[in-house]
Amino acid sequence: MKKTLLTLAATCLFSLSLASCNEQSGFDASQNIVPFTRDTESGTREGFMEKIGLSAASKDNSALKASVQEVTSNGDMVQKISSNEYGIGYFSHDSITEAEESGVKVLTYNGVEATEENILSGDYELARNFNYCIANETDATKKLIVDAFVAYMSTSEGLTTIQANGGIVNITPTTPSWTTVKAQYPGIEDDHSSVTINFGGSTSVEKIAKALSADFSARAGNFQAAHNHTGSGDAYTSTQGSKAGALDIAFASREFKLTDGEPLAEGTYGLVCIDGIVIGVNNQNSLTDITPDQCKNIYSIDGNINTWTDILG
Repeated sequence: MKKTLLTLAATCLFSLSLASCNEQSGFDASQNIVPFTRDTESGTREGFMEKIGLSAASKDNSALKASVQEVTSNGDMVQKISSNEYGIGYFSHDSITEAEESGVKVLTYNGVEATEENILSGDYELARNFNYCIANETDATKKLIVDAFVAYMSTSEGLTTIQANGGIVNITPTTPSWTTVKAQYPGIEDDHSSVTINFGGSTSVEKIAKALSADFSARAGNFQAAHNHTGSGDAYTSTQGSKAGALDIAFASREFKLTDGEPLAEGTYGLVCIDGIVIGVNNQNSLTDITPDQCKNIYSIDGNINTWTDILG
């Protein structure tokens, strides 16, 4: 009797294990691909579409297949891919840990892994800059704080904060410290607790922007930092465009279109850091690498990749 029970138990365990294996290997490559994209105000979307050779879709959904679904943020993108076995999408390098913990597999791009080293060297080609722009301040105190903040971003302390919050930077022994730079901004340590500096722009840069403003406020008289990040498209508009002055400092996760609708004044914009755009699929998918051409054919209305069999065979 005892031997029979042991045999039955072993059989059950084997059956459960087999069922589990079947469940994990149940990916049906004949199913349609479910592509996810960011909205048309997203700098991440623009960077991705331009890099894969589909610039027409940077700001225009009509260039995309009807099957492409729009998401609102990096976090939303990760959630959508993790909950859809046949999904694919793209997100900021800083979201890799969150993605992998959520059941999303990060793909290599053209055979290159999205490491910080590969992004800095240029070997990983799906990368873009995080940039800032500032308003043409008329208030002397605000101008002092804004100008000092811009300088702070390039110091060893500022770059360390950027790096700690997902930005890819290159800190060297010759990088200046805030201690040496602050002398160029007399009065910056005065009490500024009654002054509010408005930050906004890219949602991808929001985490970095909030960390920088909190860090710098303590070094600049405890000014109040107000954040309203609605997308890269609002960076120019709310600093020097149609809503000029609504933001004092704004960020974009793409290059500014200086000759095409975003004519920022010289000396009012620059680089914050570098970021990689990574492509992810659900963990159930066996795909490990993808090419720009495959990405284009997945997303483009004229593309010929519609099911996972078209890639996986």
